Amino acid sequence: LKLLADVGIIGFPNAGKSTLLSRISAARPKVASYPFTTLVPSLGVVEVDDRRFVAADVPGLIEGASEGAGLGDRFLRHVERTRVLVHVLDVAAMLVEGRDLLAGRAAIRRELERFRPELAARREIVAINKVELLAGDADAARSVDDAERALRGEGVEVHRISCATGDGVRALVAAMLRALDEEDAALARDADDDLAHLGAAT
Repeated sequence: LKLLADVGIIGFPNAGKSTLLSRISAARPKVASYPFTTLVPSLGVVEVDDRRFVAADVPGLIEGASEGAGLGDRFLRHVERTRVLVHVLDVAAMLVEGRDLLAGRAAIRRELERFRPELAARREIVAINKVELLAGDADAARSVDDAERALRGEGVEVHRISCATGDGVRALVAAMLRALDEEDAALARDADDDLAHLGAAT
């Protein structure tokens, strides 16, 4: 069974995906400070003014997920039916474990591509989470600045957020809505082109 959601929230275990979903919707997934707290995807309906969309907290992916590591192949199936991916990067993992933000993102994207190449081409928004931990740490702040600059250089939309305080979350939700609108518009254009080609063929 594959879940159907508009937005898939992905990232390493314990990056803050479940907390983000609980911030933006009425969903209350289990949240704890250890990896693999979430073993099944959680769905939440996000409502903004008169708009609504469905977001899925996809359980944490790890290297080797496309071959089944950490139940990853089962989790990746749920990403297939999402239209936009929000990739949560974890400042705490950078500070405590020395995990490079860009290397972590690249590892997850490799797993997406190995599982199904078109997943790596899906619309992606990066959310750098737990930025409240950067206060007073100039070196860490520079590392995040460098990562953000590199991502923006690739044309990736980046948002700094704190799921703990809520900072930046509203702007991230607005970005999700914009991305969905743009995907809808692209789909409509493709449908129009298909109809035009069909008409020309007849």
